Amino acid sequence: MRYYVFIWMLLFSGRASAQSPARKVFMCKDATLRIRAESTGAVRYEWFLDNQVITGTSTAELLVKNEGTYKAIGVNADGCESGESVYIVVKHHKPSAVDDIAMGKVNTPLVIDVLKNDLSECSAFNPASLVVVQSPASGTVASANGLITYTPDSDFKGRVTIGYTVSDQAGQLSNVAQVKVDIVSDPLPVTLAYFDVEKKEVTALLEWRTTEELNSAHFDMQRSTDVRVWRVIGTTDAAFESNTTLNYTFTDSIPEPGLNYYRLKMVDADGSFAFSGIRSVSFPEFSWAEVYPNPVDDLLRIVIRNRKVDNVRVISHSGIVRLSQPVTSPAFTISMQQFPIGMYYIHFEQADGAVKIFKLMHN
Repeated sequence: MRYYVFIWMLLFSGRASAQSPARKVFMCKDATLRIRAESTGAVRYEWFLDNQVITGTSTAELLVKNEGTYKAIGVNADGCESGESVYIVVKHHKPSAVDDIAMGKVNTPLVIDVLKNDLSECSAFNPASLVVVQSPASGTVASANGLITYTPDSDFKGRVTIGYTVSDQAGQLSNVAQVKVDIVSDPLPVTLAYFDVEKKEVTALLEWRTTEELNSAHFDMQRSTDVRVWRVIGTTDAAFESNTTLNYTFTDSIPEPGLNYYRLKMVDADGSFAFSGIRSVSFPEFSWAEVYPNPVDDLLRIVIRNRKVDNVRVISHSGIVRLSQPVTSPAFTISMQQFPIGMYYIHFEQADGAVKIFKLMHN
């Protein structure tokens, strides 16, 4: 995959006495960044990567694929050099492994889909690359195809912690994430066969299934951002008595920025209750903006959360800037029907040069 990101570096006459401020740009490993320098009177340019001269180029534009710190110096016809440009620090996006919390029963192996809430902006995860880097203090752990299986020791009750890393298809390695596993004797007052949370664009979908309910009153859906303070975000009536499979759903339409933890509080008619295991999904992009729907057919909705963002650009997969507009409102729409279908990159740009790039498919 190749797309072009245009970064302008303005140069000034006279040699600089100190390093200029750095601008950080994040890009996919297999993408291409185009940096352009501008200096009045310059007839050629000297480019540097990590303070080492880049040979074989003297034009105003430089195509970049590698990580590092780039700068340019303009040289005029008399050989005089400009001051140093703004430093461009290029970093490759790395996948983000997100901490998990799971609950299991005594003497029962527990299979955990740890990749479900992990994040990879540029390419899909490689499930075979998952590696357990921290073993639990009790019990055994195995990994295969992106799943972690924890087998507790006989009659063990308590909490253990498992650490893992995973790579994406481009070979970029994630951070170390931890899975906290609670093993309890009888966790649920109803037979909860399934409970999970799935990210649906800018919402979180909770789904659960029971196979037996006895004197069950209702379910409280709870959310937390720190696993300490929980807030009820909804309540659903239970069946009271049932020995058949029942399916339930709930949508959290306003999740918090970053990591969101969810659990069910299952309340009986007599007031007794128990909690389900904890599931999580992450909305890291909310720290910059909400972009939905994705894929999009017509209207693209954007909500700016980062107040430092002052400009938005829509760039095609081939590097053509289809739209560039200042941010005058925190919420607005863009009609994508005016552009050809295909892959696009939405650039959210700060005045200090920081850029956040969202990948978007236009159908």
